[in-house]
Amino acid sequence: MCKRLIVCFLMLAIAPYLPAQEKPALSPNGSAVFMVVFRTPAHVRYSQPQVFHGFANDLYSFLNEKNVPIKVDPERGTIETESPMSVESMLNIARQVEANSLLFVTVDRPMSKWIKVTLQSYDLSGKLLWQEEASDAGSMTGKGGYQRTLERIEARLSERFGTPGLPVRVQPSGTSRPAQEGARP
Repeated sequence: MCKRLIVCFLMLAIAPYLPAQEKPALSPNGSAVFMVVFRTPAHVRYSQPQVFHGFANDLYSFLNEKNVPIKVDPERGTIETESPMSVESMLNIARQVEANSLLFVTVDRPMSKWIKVTLQSYDLSGKLLWQEEASDAGSMTGKGGYQRTLERIEARLSERFGTPGLPVRVQPSGTSRPAQEGARP
């Protein structure tokens, strides 16, 4: 018991002298993204909810791993919805969480494709900054189509890192912690 007290005391005594972990700095212009993911009525009819939520999670994880600062609404969490929202409503939420841009993701299931994903980036004035789209119809299974679509959208987004609408955090040397602006529920 005495040894435990001594160890605890020593740890408390040296704690102020240990190097603090640095939080990655925001991109040079301090930008962050608010992401909303929408599931179309066709996707609701012809696909499974797991596909929709899985894609949203995979995209969120990819952006987080690439140090894209993503703002999360502390009250609503991340928004993954089947209900249509106006761009203006989404921009209002982006402003409330102090993001600098909106990333609007649409997950669709056209009759001729396993999955179709459209990403639109808006600045806070509502101006469309860029749009990317990926889909797959040639895979033998929905799982293969999902994976190919995800890989295609990741490749397209990789070319946009550090541009308006898709900022990245500047990592202090020697760290590799992913960046995020709020906790994802």
